[in-house]
Amino acid sequence: MAIFTRIKTMVSVFALLAALAQAAFADIVSIKDHSLVAIDLPEGYTVTSVSKDGSSFQLQSSLLPVSLIVKLYGKDIYKGAREALEDNLNRLKAKSDLESFKWRNQDAALAEITFKLGAASMCGYAASAVLPEDAGTVVLLAWAGEADYEKSANLILSTIDGLCIDYGSYFSPGLVTSYAFPAGEGNGNVPVKLDISGHKIRTALSQNDVEASEYLIEREYEVLTLYASSPVWQEAWKRYYRMIFRDSCDRLRRPAFDIYNALAPDCADETDLAQRLLDWTQHMGYEREKNNSDFASLPSMLLGGGSDCDARSMMLAVLLRAMNMDSCMFVSATFSHALAGFVSSHPGHSFAADGKNYLMGETTSKGLTWGKVSAEMDDTSQWIPVIFPF
Repeated sequence: MAIFTRIKTMVSVFALLAALAQAAFADIVSIKDHSLVAIDLPEGYTVTSVSKDGSSFQLQSSLLPVSLIVKLYGKDIYKGAREALEDNLNRLKAKSDLESFKWRNQDAALAEITFKLGAASMCGYAASAVLPEDAGTVVLLAWAGEADYEKSANLILSTIDGLCIDYGSYFSPGLVTSYAFPAGEGNGNVPVKLDISGHKIRTALSQNDVEASEYLIEREYEVLTLYASSPVWQEAWKRYYRMIFRDSCDRLRRPAFDIYNALAPDCADETDLAQRLLDWTQHMGYEREKNNSDFASLPSMLLGGGSDCDARSMMLAVLLRAMNMDSCMFVSATFSHALAGFVSSHPGHSFAADGKNYLMGETTSKGLTWGKVSAEMDDTSQWIPVIFPF
């Protein structure tokens, strides 16, 4: 599987008119007439053309010379994702290495492509997925010129991985990552033993969760570094963490279920449960990661790996969300720090974001409860709220 190898090694390389409307959840672009079909696009894309019927549009990245085409087809046009993608690639006279697979329990396909635009050689990726409830098929084609392909490949892959086709897409790995690291691949589950609030909890991860999570983090970090001097760097940060959150939710679904079942019967309310999780993260081993991103994957943390503030805050956000609590995280370039947050009626210090008040959680100082943060970090203007779907 040539695409599989290519994707896994890529980390080392460096008013949408009538067709689009902003989703209620900010920063994710939703597609008209498909309330749950959306793309969490990297910052910097602008629309360059839209078909008359609003079913096809082309975008251009201002960050790198990457073009993106998104096409929507009715339910009776193609028999499946492979046929849809093959037809589009044939029209381009593109050479491709195409693979079919299942994503979100739907037929999907992915291809690495090369083709000509005039005399210029283009390289990129193309993907397609059948939409749930017999709603049709979506096709994405993203490319750059041959000379720019290596530095643009991660942006292209990240763009396609931002596709969502149903509600569950917002809380599970994207199309590209799911292809490269199929769920359940390997020789069974990896056992996990946790000690939280005096409870010995046995749970499990999928065999490839650590590798898949680390791939996603490093790829998205390579994309994030492209925005280092960009005026939209804060929005790029938000998307970076949203992509990690999305990828981690499904991987931690079983651990969250097992943790909840062990702790909830002894808890007075949701905030009591959240406090026990906060205490647990405060006692994790502090360790800076030796990878480019300096971010620990959440599956590796559950297996005893070290972590620092942003990974711990993300861990809390994912687990609390899986327990049906409205969670978020806050990051600060000024303080080089991250905090967790969740909506609670309990008293304590909170930050306002997205029309809600989030009780703050400090994950690196032992003994602090929700709603207590260091006084020198109390300037809300220095914190970037990272809001996750709920």
